Amino acid sequence: MKKSSIILGFILLLCINTIYSQHEEHSSEINSSVKELYDFHEVIYPIWHTAYPNKDYILLKELLPKVNEGAKNIYDVNLPGILRDKEEAWNYELKLFSKAIDLYNITCLENNDSGMLNAAEQLHSSFEKLVRIIKPVTKEVDEFHKVLYMIYHHYRPENNTDELNKAVDDLYLRADELKNCVLPKWASDKEKDFFKAVDELHKSTKELKELKDSNVEGQRIESAIDRVHKDYQELEALFD
Repeated sequence: MKKSSIILGFILLLCINTIYSQHEEHSSEINSSVKELYDFHEVIYPIWHTAYPNKDYILLKELLPKVNEGAKNIYDVNLPGILRDKEEAWNYELKLFSKAIDLYNITCLENNDSGMLNAAEQLHSSFEKLVRIIKPVTKEVDEFHKVLYMIYHHYRPENNTDELNKAVDDLYLRADELKNCVLPKWASDKEKDFFKAVDELHKSTKELKELKDSNVEGQRIESAIDRVHKDYQELEALFD
């Protein structure tokens, strides 16, 4: 009896560890933050807000080792799963970022004052473009995408009906939240197109939920999920 209890306890512990590991894996997979990029902000900030406006060439050169260290970390980044659709844009901008790093190095080593200012400006611009690629336009868009990602890349292909049904309910709530979100200033010129896309996304999400609530299965659910995914991609494409 005692031996059986030990075996059952071991199996239970193993199951808990497996579930926890899967949860941790999924948590990192749907986290759109790139730590190495935000770490680089610690060096780009003094470059852009102190050295550049004050034409402090000594500081620009002093920051060179940190620039190179941070750049190396960014080059080694593997984007999380939720950013898989951004990989092409990321790789393209990463090449321009690398050129800006090279220019910063060359101008610092040559003590080229005007060149250092130009390089700092290019570096800042390229860094901001990398941030823009991975940063969701609003928190509400990010939360909707996280739920949709799990549906599209995990629950549906794994035939996990219980989690899929719960996620569809959550997705509909997230779609409601999209109707009330506020775009950042840099995206305000897309407001009309954004809310038009939100209406389409809300409509397809509502249809998906109604099918789920009616216990519809098979191809109709598959097609409804694909429609939501397509509508989301069209919304996101507004800011590419």
